[in-house]
Formats: sequence, C-alpha cells, structure tokens
Amino acid sequence: MKNYYKYLTSCVLFLFILFAVPLMGQQTTPFAVKGIIADSLTKKNIEFATISILDNNQKVVALTYSDENGLFKSADITTGQYLLNLSFVGYGQKNLPFGISEEKPVFEFGKIFLSPGVNELNTVTIKGSKQLVEQQPGMLIYNAEKDISNNGGTAADVLRKAPILNVDAAGNVTMRGNSNLRILINGKYSGQMARSPGDALNMMPAGSIKSVEVITSPSARYDAEGAAGVINIITKKGHKSVSGTLELVGGNLEQAINPRLSINRDKWNINSTLHIHRFRSKELTSLERNTLQNGQATGRLLQETISDNTNPHSSGDVQIEFTPDSLNLFNFSVNGWLGRWPQDKEQTNRRFSETGVLIDEYFQNAITKAPSKGIDLNLGYTRKFRRPGEELYLMVQHNRSVDDFNYNSLQTSIEKIPIYRELNNNRTNNNEWTFQSDYILPLAESGKHALESGIKAILRSGGTVYEVQESIDDQTDVTVPVPSRSDIFDFNQNVLAAYSQIKLKWNSGWALQTGARMEGTFLEGKQRNPGTSFKNNFWNFVPSATLFRKINANNNLTLSYTKRISRPSLWDLNPNTNSQDPNNISVGNPGLRPEEVNQAEFTYALQTDTDLFMNFSIFGRKTNNSIETIVKIGEDGVATSTMQNLASNAQYGINFSTSAALLPNWKINSNANIRYAKYRSGALDISNDGMAWGINMNSSWKLRNNYSVQFYGDYDARSVTLQGNESSWFYYSFSAKKEIPAKKLTISFTTVSPFGSYLSRNEVVRAYDFESTFRNRRLMRSFRLSINWEFGGLLKNTNTRKINNDDQKNVKTGG
Repeated sequence: MKNYYKYLTSCVLFLFILFAVPLMGQQTTPFAVKGIIADSLTKKNIEFATISILDNNQKVVALTYSDENGLFKSADITTGQYLLNLSFVGYGQKNLPFGISEEKPVFEFGKIFLSPGVNELNTVTIKGSKQLVEQQPGMLIYNAEKDISNNGGTAADVLRKAPILNVDAAGNVTMRGNSNLRILINGKYSGQMARSPGDALNMMPAGSIKSVEVITSPSARYDAEGAAGVINIITKKGHKSVSGTLELVGGNLEQAINPRLSINRDKWNINSTLHIHRFRSKELTSLERNTLQNGQATGRLLQETISDNTNPHSSGDVQIEFTPDSLNLFNFSVNGWLGRWPQDKEQTNRRFSETGVLIDEYFQNAITKAPSKGIDLNLGYTRKFRRPGEELYLMVQHNRSVDDFNYNSLQTSIEKIPIYRELNNNRTNNNEWTFQSDYILPLAESGKHALESGIKAILRSGGTVYEVQESIDDQTDVTVPVPSRSDIFDFNQNVLAAYSQIKLKWNSGWALQTGARMEGTFLEGKQRNPGTSFKNNFWNFVPSATLFRKINANNNLTLSYTKRISRPSLWDLNPNTNSQDPNNISVGNPGLRPEEVNQAEFTYALQTDTDLFMNFSIFGRKTNNSIETIVKIGEDGVATSTMQNLASNAQYGINFSTSAALLPNWKINSNANIRYAKYRSGALDISNDGMAWGINMNSSWKLRNNYSVQFYGDYDARSVTLQGNESSWFYYSFSAKKEIPAKKLTISFTTVSPFGSYLSRNEVVRAYDFESTFRNRRLMRSFRLSINWEFGGLLKNTNTRKINNDDQKNVKTGG
C-alpha cells in the first residue's frame, strides 16, 4: 500500500506539472473571429467542420472546429490580415478574407454556407497541423501522421503513442490492462487481426496510417465483442487525380518497401497499398520451476532457450469507390496477406531432485514452419435520401485464411546423441461470410435527433487437421503416427444480431445516445476420430448508454455504460496438443463459453483553441465467466496450459491523457493510468489482487531548416494476474527527421533502446503444487533509416461505412 501511494503521488505530481506549465503560459487576447457553418441546401448546421486561419504566406496560425450547433470561434490570433479556410468531408472548401485591428478586435462572419460536392476545390494548401491528440464524442483520436517517430515503423509503433493504449515489445496491445479489444481497419473487420493482432500490426506500415480512434465505450452499433473497447485504424487515401508515396526502410532488425498509389477520376476513387517487410525477432528466455508438496520442494526444472528468427511477409490492399451522384456510393475492397512466422528454438533442459542433485539433462532443437495466407473481400452500398441525415447502408464481406503450424522437435543427450523426435503438422482454415444492413432515420428536421437500427449475420466455418508422429526406441530417423494425438476438428460458429439506438442532442449542450443489441451465437464442433461433438447456443442482451454534457466550447463531460461479451475463437477451441516443449505443453478447450463484461466510465475533457488537450477518466469493469489461461502440473512434473472459464475479475482505475505546447516549437503528449485489479476463482481456490500503473511521454521539437527531433518513453509497473504477476518494463526511442519540400522527400532516423540491447520482463506463476519464474529478454536495440517520397499532393481519408466483425476474442498461438 505504501508503494501504491508513492506511485500515485508521483503520477499526480507529474501530471500537475504537465498541465500547470502550459496553463500558466497561456495569454488572454481580446482578438477573435466567430461564425456559424451550415449546409447551403438543407440549411442544417455542420458539426466538426475544420476552420483554419492562414496568414499572408498561407501558413496556418490557428486551427479549430465547429461545435454541434455549427458555431466556431478562435482567439489565437493578433492584429493583421488573414484568410479563413473552411473544409468538411463531402463539401467544397471555402476561403474568406478578413482583418483584425485594434478598432475591430472581434470579426463576426455570421452564417457561412458550404456547398455539397463530390470533388473538393483546390483553392488553398494547408501548411498547419492538427493537434496530436483530439477529443470527439465517444472517442479519443491520435493523429499519427503528425508524429515523426512513426516514419519507417509499423502499426505497432503507432499504437504505442495512442492514448490509453499500451503495446509491449512483442506487439501485444492492451487497453487499461485488458487485451480483449477489437482492432478495426477503416471501420471494418480484418482477417489478419483476427488471426494474430501482433503479427497483423507488424504487417501494416506506419506511413499508411492517418489516425487512430480509441473507443472506450462502444455503442450498440458495434458488435458486442471487445470488453476493453474498440480501436479503429484510419488509413490515408488520396483526393488528387494521382497521388501516392514510396517508402524505403532499412535497419539492423527490419527492412521494408511500402508503396501507395491513389487515382481520382471524376466519380471514381482508387487507393492501393503494398507492404513488403522483413524483420528479425530474437529472444533469450529462462524458466525456473519448483514443484511442491505440502509446501516442501520436490524437484526443480531449469530451462534456457534461444530463439532467433527472421519473419518475411507482405500484404496488399485495393479500395475502389464509385459515386454516380450525390445520393449513391458503391465501394469495393480486397486485402490479401501472406507470410512466414517461424519459431525455431534451441533449448537446454536440466532437472534436479528435491536435494538439488542433477538427475536429467538434455538439449532440444525445434524447427517450426508457420506460413499463413488469407484474403478479405468487401462490397458496400450507401444510399442517401433527400431528407437530410437519412441513410441506408448495405454490406457483404467474405474472409478466407489458411494457417499452418508444423514443428520438428529433436531431443539429444549432453553428448549430442539423438534421443527422441516428434513431428506435429497442423493446418487451420477459416471461411467466413458476413451480411450487414444499417439504417439511420432522422427524428427532427435539424438532424440532431436520430434513430439508428441494423441487422447482421456472420456465418463461420472452419477447422483444423493435425497429425502427430514420434520416434520409437531412440530411432529418431524413423517416426510413426500417434493416432491418439491426430484428428480432424470441424468447427462452425454462426452469429445473428440486431440493434437499435437513439441519438438525441439539445441546444443546451446535453446529448444522449442509448440503445441495445441482441446477439444469438450458435456453436458446433466435432472431432471426427472419436466421433465426439458439442453444441453451444446462447443469446446475449447487450445494452449501452452514453450521456454527454458540453459545458462550453472547450469543456465537456461524458458518462457511459456498456455491456460486452468475448467469444472464444477457433484457436482457443483447437484441441491439438502442442508439445514442442515436452515440459510445457498447451492445448485448446472445445468447451469454452463466452465471458461477459459490465463497464462504466466517467470522463472530463478539455480541448482549447490552442495546443492544450486534457482527458481525465474514471472507469470500472467487472468480468464474469472470465476466460483465463490456467497452468497445472502433472505427476510427471509437466506443466499443461489451457484456457478455462474458471474465474472472474474486476478492475477499477483512473486514466490521464494530455497534449500541450510548452513552447511554439515544442510539443508533448502523455498518458498515465493507475488501476486496481482483483482476480477470483472459486473452482481453483485462487484469489489475487494488486495495484498497477503506467506512464508514457512523447516530446517533439521543430528546429530550423525543416529539421525535427523526438523522444518517446513508456514505463509499465508490475501488474498482477490470476496465478501470479508480471514485472515492470521500459521502452524508449529517439527520432530525427529532415524534410526537403522542393523534392517532397522526408528522411527519418529512429533508434530504439540504444543504451540497452534487450528489454527484460519476468512472469511469475504460483499454485499450491508449484511456483515458476519465466524470464524473457527480447532484443530491442535497433536503428532504422527511412526515405519517403510523396507525389501528387495531399492525402486524406474518405468517410464510408464498412463491416466490422469485432465479435471474437483475439488469442492466437501457434498450433
């Protein structure tokens, strides 16, 4: 408890300094510009339009947005002549000159009308930038394209900088200590993310990402899956006739080629990306496990493992949009990927008696081939009606993937004499169809009140074929099948869902969004050889509600509640036993049921017209029927890991996020969280609880002659798990960038952990009959140089609705 107060005091002191410095540095000015933005046809006020104020050199000196009433104001100007630039997706830009003087300190534009249009007017080039972190109703937005340290990196590097999120050295993402979240790409489901989020993030170049939306309390429109929340990655798209980039990346741990091309022809918009990437992953691990009986040691196992692998992979994406007129939009996209993810290992094993005498020692070499490939196809249609705000969406999606996990494990004595060989060939396939329809009905002419409803069907079929062979009598060159460990597992999962929600906004600044979702899940599984099968059918009622209060243009409050579920995926259910390491085996559990989560959150947000942003939230989350990895020790001393519904957990905490300009060319953004976690399992007679906290900071400086430098650091303190704890870890990087505007070239250099080769983290697992400590050291010291050439003008995103199958728990391990 003393450590908790020490950590809490440190965080509060840090955040006070962080917030107080920019607040004290702000100056009040009487000069301002005001106005209201509205649609020229419907006369409806436009919310979240971008308002840029440019000087005579067309450089942005202030940036703001219109509120829910279309009202905007900016006080971050002095006397002089300016140009007001107005822009919003689906409307042509508008530029209006104005002047500010001592005699006329406030310039009133009154009502300004924007005209709807498919193509935007190329009337001005915006040289300013948005804030790195922004607040919008229901989400935080991280504008990744403004962060120089992302150049040449991957999506995992981008998510490390986003508010509320944490990404460890392996690319595993958590939100407030929970890894059960959904990651979408442009609002749609990704087969890559469903297979393995860590691998998928490494297959996506950072340069293709425009922004990241962090949604902590998803509405009823989202699938009920994703207890922690939803992450939506928005990619860049072109709006010029021809535009794109070519990025080359070279470094000691990774190399990549990332071309992007966009073509815009009248009613057609085509965007394509390609990612060819190769990276090295090296780990040094050790495991020390003591077996116990009545609290007394009965034996000890020591393992030391070296894993050094190269992972080549590639992915590509093509998106086509056709707009025959202002009321209809057709979109089609295809995304494919393939790669190899080997997990070769060299391991030394030593077993000791209860008195410390060495009783067994051998070496083990495992060669693992894990190729994967897949494709996502999307087809959508959007219909806008004459009535403002009335829209219909129709979508269909098809996903197909194949994953292999084949290992060849050989054991030898200390004299290098072969002892035993095991082969395990496992192929998993997944085939999926999704059909979705959404309809928005405005309930008032102003469009402030609306009813949204939708239906969805997900039809999944898949399975895994696995065959195990082993050597007999030390004849490792000859292997024979093991029928008891070989089988064909078929799996079907169908989900039917319907939802409805109402959105209400009032001129007083209050807004309410509430709704509910009903989901039916129908599971079937069959193991062919023993002829056993199972069926699980269940319905889930998922309510959600968000109450929003806009105090003024800069301050707002949000109170939200949501219920979420987490279904087991095919990889959780796969009954194939992975005994690549015979002392530590893992197996899926076909009998898993979904877990249920209730979550509440209260948020205060401050966002000024200057570069100050602050978000403070208090949250609570209770998980029932929790899916947890359980480790048990057999009589032979072998540890078996499997997932079971044997626990519940609760987490409560606070989260701070801020972004500020300490000086005109010095900006920082930071995130800090403190949470209390409590785990309980009556079936296993286990309880564990404790505090956890973490903090990160991103600081960038703009220098002369188009140079920029940046530092990023992330520290996570010790955290508890159901059966033990995980130690603290620290990640940091330095970046520098040189822009050559005349040639549209950007040269970036990034180094990660230059003062320490490896990032270390330990995991402790305890039970009544054993205690183990797993120590992991991952090679992190890296140097990366990237060259980015841009052609054809600015890049921006479009606003279309896509399918987002966020309904499965993402846990993917080999086999």
